Amino acid sequence: MKIFQEGDQSRAVCSHCADLVVTTFRRRDVPFSDGSSVAKNILVGVCDVCDTTVSIPAQSTPAISKTRKEATASIEANLPAIYVDVLDYAVHTIDHRASTDFRRVLLSYFLHQAAGDAQLATKLKAMHAKALVRFPEHRGVARRRLSMKVPVRVSEDLQSLATRTELNTTELLKSVVCSIQDDVLTAPKPKLIQALQGLAAISI
Repeated sequence: MKIFQEGDQSRAVCSHCADLVVTTFRRRDVPFSDGSSVAKNILVGVCDVCDTTVSIPAQSTPAISKTRKEATASIEANLPAIYVDVLDYAVHTIDHRASTDFRRVLLSYFLHQAAGDAQLATKLKAMHAKALVRFPEHRGVARRRLSMKVPVRVSEDLQSLATRTELNTTELLKSVVCSIQDDVLTAPKPKLIQALQGLAAISI
C-alpha cells in the first residue's frame, strides 16, 4: 500500500468536473455528508482543476473513523425523579463501582437493541402505558433533568424508534427505563447482565 505525502500527485475522477483529473494531496478539514462532524487536518486528494476534494487515501481512514466515533448528539428530557432513581439503581446493581455516567451507556444499549429489533420496538410502545400505571404522575411530583451526550448513531436510533412507536423522546425514555427495571432489577436476565457488566468494566 502506497503512503502518500502532501504534494504527491495522482489521478481520480472528479464528480464536479465530470472527468478524470490530476489530483494533489493536501491536508484539509473534511465535513461528513450527514453534517454530524468534521474530520480535521486530513490528507485528501484535491482536484487540480476545480480544487474539490475528490479522494481519500487509505492512510486517512483511521483518523476519519475516530472522528466519526467521537461525534455526539444531545438527548434531553425532564422526567419524574423516580425514573432517574430506577436508572441509577440499575447502574449500581450492574456494577457498584460504576458512576452515574453509566446511565448513558445503559440507555444507549437498550435504545440500540430496540432500534434493531421490531419486537423490542413494539414492546417499548406497549411499555409506555405500563409506565404510566407503574409510576403515576400526580401534580407536583418531583422531576429531574436527564441530559446526555450520546453517539450520533444512538440519536438516530432514538429518532427511528420515535417514528415507529409514535412516542416522543420523554415517553421513549420512560419506556426504556421500565424495560431496564424489568430486565435488570425485577427479573434479571443473566446473559444481559453479563453483557452490561462487560460494558461497565470498560466504562468505569
